[in-house]
Amino acid sequence: MKSESIIDEQRIDNWLFRTRIIKSRAKAQKIIYDGNVKINKIKISKSSAKIKVGDIITLNKINNIIIFSVESFANNRLSAKDAIKLYKEIKTV
Repeated sequence: MKSESIIDEQRIDNWLFRTRIIKSRAKAQKIIYDGNVKINKIKISKSSAKIKVGDIITLNKINNIIIFSVESFANNRLSAKDAIKLYKEIKTV
């Protein structure tokens, strides 16, 4: 059996999908490509941008802006109960 590896960084599109913040990786990539995601206040347009624990993610949704702190990573998509442990919601505007 493969042992659980420790991840110290992850692609932003994978993280948004695995945390269940975005429903699919394709939707995450589109949101990023459309300029609706910032990492540490810097707007990104590449879904391959890497994030680390402690990074601040700002997500512009249609009706609001949500700011998250990256707490951890996962090797695959988690249940909703486990996924909320990967981030801390700082603020919704």
